[in-house]
Amino acid sequence: MKSFFIACLAATSTLAAPLAVPQFGGFPSFGGGFGGGFGGSTKNDVTSGVCKPVTYIFARGTTELGNMGSTVGPALEKALESAFGANNVATQGVTYPADVAGAISGALNPGSAQGARTMASLTQQALSKCPDTKVILAGYSQGAEQVHGALQNLQNGQVAVALTFGDPLQRMPFRNIDFGRTKIYCNLGDGVCAGAFIISAAHLSYATQDATPAAQFAKGVIGNI
Repeated sequence: MKSFFIACLAATSTLAAPLAVPQFGGFPSFGGGFGGGFGGSTKNDVTSGVCKPVTYIFARGTTELGNMGSTVGPALEKALESAFGANNVATQGVTYPADVAGAISGALNPGSAQGARTMASLTQQALSKCPDTKVILAGYSQGAEQVHGALQNLQNGQVAVALTFGDPLQRMPFRNIDFGRTKIYCNLGDGVCAGAFIISAAHLSYATQDATPAAQFAKGVIGNI
């Protein structure tokens, strides 16, 4: 099995697109966005002590640069600022390796994943600094695993909204959050969501197709600020 994963990695290491590796033991496959030469975004409002009515914490896909990546993370940030008002949203990226090895371990045990633990810690930090802030957790591809894991390490009521895109664990129920506060975006034809070793245009289209609907969903749950 180990040699199988090594072979998959070697075969795909030159692709400037997200990587999906077939799962083992019955877990769904995973994928994320390769940097592909595009500069990633970095946002650190929580660690800088910024306090806003809404706190958006995002985990990027595999090998995306910065702590926000360059696709879904920044697109959702812009959409949330449009929905709630730019002055009402604090944005924080999750700093974690976002590598292939982490995606494997994150699929098997999301609650123990490094990014999940960091995301949970950032949530607690935001709530400690700003007790009334509404926390939105979001993640793309491997980053979606971190959302699942972070919620396992938090208490019900700490997170206002959870959003995932191209979610390898889309069949796994979220923990410690009411179902009506969650939304999984898995586009038709996205092999990552279906557990297949396939990266298609469907897996790469969330930033353009789903960021605005996701922000509107969050606005509907949280309400006016």
